[in-house]
Amino acid sequence: MADLALPLSPSRAPSDLQRDLLPLLCWTALAIGLACRLLAGIDAPLWLDETFSAAIASQHDLHSLMRWMLTELSGPTYYSLLCLWEKIVGNGNVALRLPSLAMSIATPLLILWCGHPDRQVRMIWAAVTALSVIGFDSATQARPYALLFLLSTVQAIAFVRLMDSPRTATALLWTAISALMVLTHYHAAVICGLQGIAYLAVCRSRALRTWPALLPLLPMVLWMAWHLPFIFSYSGTDAVWYGTLGLDALWLIPSLLTGLTWPGVILLAAMLGSFVFDMIAAFRGRDRWPYSAGETALVASGMLAIAIVMGIGFLIPSFTARYVLPYVPALLAGVALWARRMAKPVPMIAAPLLCMMIGSAAAQLAGYIRDPQADIRYVFNFEQPSAWIARHGADRLVFLWDSPTAVLDDPDGHIASVGGFFLHRAGIPAQVVVPRWPRTGDPNRLLLDVAGNTPRTAILWAYDASVPRTRGRTHPSRIQQIDGAWDCRDFGRPPIAVIACVRRH
Repeated sequence: MADLALPLSPSRAPSDLQRDLLPLLCWTALAIGLACRLLAGIDAPLWLDETFSAAIASQHDLHSLMRWMLTELSGPTYYSLLCLWEKIVGNGNVALRLPSLAMSIATPLLILWCGHPDRQVRMIWAAVTALSVIGFDSATQARPYALLFLLSTVQAIAFVRLMDSPRTATALLWTAISALMVLTHYHAAVICGLQGIAYLAVCRSRALRTWPALLPLLPMVLWMAWHLPFIFSYSGTDAVWYGTLGLDALWLIPSLLTGLTWPGVILLAAMLGSFVFDMIAAFRGRDRWPYSAGETALVASGMLAIAIVMGIGFLIPSFTARYVLPYVPALLAGVALWARRMAKPVPMIAAPLLCMMIGSAAAQLAGYIRDPQADIRYVFNFEQPSAWIARHGADRLVFLWDSPTAVLDDPDGHIASVGGFFLHRAGIPAQVVVPRWPRTGDPNRLLLDVAGNTPRTAILWAYDASVPRTRGRTHPSRIQQIDGAWDCRDFGRPPIAVIACVRRH
């Protein structure tokens, strides 16, 4: 039987194994990533931010849609697409989330198709993108983030090609995608700007000859000039709903890359060490720099963008985790490029990395299956309390969104549209009354006074007690204790409170 166990040639064994194993791991990653996206709560209740998306998408005329988009923090790209989609399929939860799901699934497949000339890089980049935890939840949310992730990936591919071969057509593609990215979420402007600087610095006269590619940026600039005054109104201290970052935020990036904190830290440390070693070797003339100009500029722009945005977040309240999303594709590309670079001294290096990420994603998938209601959307939504209110026959709703952001003016009644969205979607023509947010005092008394003695009235009061200056933080719900005529239920979970109250019969 010994002749059945002939060893592989030592010089060929690692490369043969990698050639056979990498496609298997890539397709396994795509399958696990697809399962995570499909089971990440596509039928969950719409949470607070998604309810804003749903209200915007449900507008019946262009004027109303424009008024809504000019009072949102994100740009118009996603909401315009969602509004068109809603007119075709309606505003049900699954219907509103299908575009995000489709775009999230398309992102790794696009990379696998045309992400890089090197097949190995394409497979690893597609695999780590499919397994990146930042893509799971955004896939089943009616929010701009799946679109932003897709656009950022397309832009990363176009940027590498542009840097390595400056041509007007490629530059036009890059600027058009960059404009759409910025008009999806303004934080994309950081990486787009850094890449533009790198393009001019490296390609110089060749870059200047592609000046017609600036044309797609004109609509972006015009919209931003119109919209940014509202965005800047959030910079006032009264409207800030999060604090400055602490040192624990440094664990965010490693966990986004691998799904696990310490393996992510080890990966980033190994990548940085390798880059420094290669840089020193290239500087001293001992070896060539193993990355192209486009690859280098892409990864550097992603790392610098994250450093800038998070660095500002340590100084002023300006950061939440989803703001790094437009920079993640550049980092994931860096992981794939680094794995290709290290495949020469360590031929099987991609295998343990992908196995680790597959294991992390599989654990996430098991959590989705085991306890789907652990999702924050089951805690922070108006859909469930609205259904309870509807069952009690209320047709007048007093709604208080208890947040520092409520100090901003709402002349068009958008907050009322969000508070009454699910009642109106259910066909209940409820009147929604929004009292002015109390900077001081007890909201319990305010809500009872506004509700008055009007029959068939309900109260909906939502707040996050972890946010400073929230009134419910110092004056939690006591409506039922103050006036026994009311029956109240909290549909949230600390620190989130979603208090619904109806009159006892």
